[in-house]
Amino acid sequence: MNKIGLILLAFLLSACGDGGVDNAATDTGTTSAAVPGMGLTGERANPVLFSNPYPQIPAQCYIETSRGTQNACQYCHTNAAYQAGLGNNNPQAGLEARIGNLQIEYAFAPYETTSPLATVNRWENTLKPETLRQVVAALGIDTTAWDMRTYVRSDNWQTAYNQRPGDPKQWDAGMQSPFRLFPGLDPADLPANSDGFVRSQQAQNGFFSDTEGWLTGWRAINFMPYGIFTPMTGSVSGIYIRLPEKFMQREDGSFELATYAQNLDLLERSIQGRLLPTDSKTYQGMAKSVPVEAGLYPLGTEFAHPLHYVDVRADGTDASISPFPGTRSHRVKEVRYMYKARDWQPSQFRPGEKSEGAGIYGNDAQGWVDNGAGWLLAGYIEDKDGALRPQTREEMTQCIGCHSGITRTEFPTFTSGTGNTVDSTWAMPRKFAGELGWQEMNYLLYKADRHADETAVPGKAGQGDPLNRDLDQGELAYFLDTVVGASLYGDMPQAIENVLSQHIRTANGYSADWPVLDTLSAQGFQQAQALRQQLMREFTAKGGYLETDGSIRGGLLYPPERAALAAAARYRQVVVSQRYNKGKDVFPETPVTFRHFRDPAQPLTRVDGTPYQTGEVITERPVELDNPASLTYRVGNSQTGIDAAHLYPEGNYNPDYLPLLKFPLEFTPAPAGAAQSRPDWQAIPLTRLPLSLKGMLGLPGGQGFAVIEQQGQQFLAQSGKTLSAQPGVQLLEVGERYALLKNGEALEKLELGVATRTDTPVTAPAIAADELEQVDLKAFRDNAAVDPYRLFDAVQPEPVVAGGKLAGYRLAPGADPVLFVKAGLKVGDVLLAVNGVKLESEEQAFKLLEQYAGAIQLSLTLQRGKEEINLPVNFQES
Repeated sequence: MNKIGLILLAFLLSACGDGGVDNAATDTGTTSAAVPGMGLTGERANPVLFSNPYPQIPAQCYIETSRGTQNACQYCHTNAAYQAGLGNNNPQAGLEARIGNLQIEYAFAPYETTSPLATVNRWENTLKPETLRQVVAALGIDTTAWDMRTYVRSDNWQTAYNQRPGDPKQWDAGMQSPFRLFPGLDPADLPANSDGFVRSQQAQNGFFSDTEGWLTGWRAINFMPYGIFTPMTGSVSGIYIRLPEKFMQREDGSFELATYAQNLDLLERSIQGRLLPTDSKTYQGMAKSVPVEAGLYPLGTEFAHPLHYVDVRADGTDASISPFPGTRSHRVKEVRYMYKARDWQPSQFRPGEKSEGAGIYGNDAQGWVDNGAGWLLAGYIEDKDGALRPQTREEMTQCIGCHSGITRTEFPTFTSGTGNTVDSTWAMPRKFAGELGWQEMNYLLYKADRHADETAVPGKAGQGDPLNRDLDQGELAYFLDTVVGASLYGDMPQAIENVLSQHIRTANGYSADWPVLDTLSAQGFQQAQALRQQLMREFTAKGGYLETDGSIRGGLLYPPERAALAAAARYRQVVVSQRYNKGKDVFPETPVTFRHFRDPAQPLTRVDGTPYQTGEVITERPVELDNPASLTYRVGNSQTGIDAAHLYPEGNYNPDYLPLLKFPLEFTPAPAGAAQSRPDWQAIPLTRLPLSLKGMLGLPGGQGFAVIEQQGQQFLAQSGKTLSAQPGVQLLEVGERYALLKNGEALEKLELGVATRTDTPVTAPAIAADELEQVDLKAFRDNAAVDPYRLFDAVQPEPVVAGGKLAGYRLAPGADPVLFVKAGLKVGDVLLAVNGVKLESEEQAFKLLEQYAGAIQLSLTLQRGKEEINLPVNFQES
């Protein structure tokens, strides 16, 4: 490309300020400026004076591509969103000559010819993890004494939220406070309900109520991740969206959930480019004056983004581990927030017309910045003691690097952005369509294996690989094909190496065994990496990355517990040293993609022309120094090695990657000859057998027990076993309100509360006094001590869920109703606690069942009508 293009594309990547950048950290002439109509006041910071002058260029941008076999560049630097007209005016893969092609060039440009070089990799924590370890040791901190399991399971979000003043229903707390723009999403109201809506039991948190609680306006988004925040990278996300109040109201001003859901659906389709000619041109209800615009959010849209540590035991079934699913720990690394403050029309600013900004506008004390493209971004990160604090403008500029776009205004501000976002966002564009995408982010329906060893694969995915809209190929398969790594760093954790070396073998039909990387010579390294790319593509083509049921292999997604805790400890080194400006991604050692393995005859050089040696860490890249009068003077001039002449799949170049999923949603088929993935339980038909579900005890992984009634007689069934009353019918899975059956080759279900022809109303049994006298509770206790599930003879429990959380169990007589009455129980009692221990998860209830099965006396806390009572049960009495 031409040299003018080089410098302009680098400006777009580096999001620089204007040509008249001050030498002061803040522009005192603008310190009293306020964001129009918002009452927020900030200052402009000159990035040249940051400890890292280019925080908007992430560490991933400095990696090598192994002679083009690892193209992580395309996942940010693409033309597709721009070409689709979806809220992006920053094509970065050669479509606009004045921007250039960031897939094939390291054209990092300084703000001015006298500014620090942008080709220097200043992300020291990522590049040199040994230096970080030395810094932490110098602080007198013994990292081996850390109990990381306890640390990631301790909550720091609620304490931060409690410091937010004002009304949580308002985006701006309206008061001068470090937590002024902390999102008004109360973690006490999480997780979201099954429909994704976040409801509260506190009226002050909600706009209106339904039978399940007060609607806060927030709704959870479940989306397909890639290469950034995944369990293997050590950080996992929750995403929540909220639209302004009028989007929740009918035209008469009354609140209605259906209206709000309809408006959210319209927004989803607009962001994902799925609007039809027949769709409404405006939003509904009180928002009818707001146009539906392809690829753009309406003013007032909010996003809350908690970024969690990885806890592989967390799948949402045990609140004592974490209330969140998908390996999302109770503790958060950060809480991020976005608010759509101003209208931004990308079509008004042609690519290459960018007017360089005058610095980063924001407020360090309150933790927010203006992204220059319509949004305010706020962020709160752990202080050295683990409590959340506002982030500085330098720290927040890392966010602008991805979440921004091209703008040219009379009073310009710092902007940046990538080619893959839609109106500065990533999650909503990749949301799973429909109800699957309106739920807590669960990282492909992760289910933890509570029996897994800390060095083993910790669980499994309950979902397959969704097809990309344009490629008609699985998203993960395409990522593996083109990156040959676990993340945008192109790294390959040992856990994934183990999976690949186990499956990719000539004995399994592959052209070669999975090779170990040869780091002793450049030729050996490049040959091994080229073979890895070839074998990875064989692996995905054969469906080897999928289980026989079509779900993705857990070993490719979820790290062993020991590895996850080690990654958390490495990140905690950044926390205690507060070195966020030197990188948040910390590896056990420098990733191989930061080392030099180019042909020694044509080596990469430093700025001064000194060549790198094989295996040496690349700390800087060369720049053009020929002509000081040139626009490209001191701009990076090295090539990535990705060949633009060879498109995927023959090569590894794709300038038009669009990060959207196929609609209707489709998944990669299971490997040939394997069983297909079963549909969602709600899509499975009710059984026609004369059976009714009366209660259950669910355990992780779909295991558990179900109390089933047939012709008035109840019996206990265990998952994985045949029903005693129905030979040939197997109980496959126990869920929150359902049980799945395999009847021959057919899948059928039983569902709590769904009437069948055999259902009979539960009433208090009539028991004669002399019959009660014959009941021997001590003998019953002794039998239960041997077989805890004999307790189901006395009682059938039904989970009671409030606000998306287990609140207790509603009790009814079991197979032997005399035991129920003898224990002092009444139909409709709700069991809240046993011996003072509240029942907050089904796994906890299971543990209590085993623990107290042989107890002499129990104290049951019950909700009986409107009263809460304590009922002693003495098993010594006969």
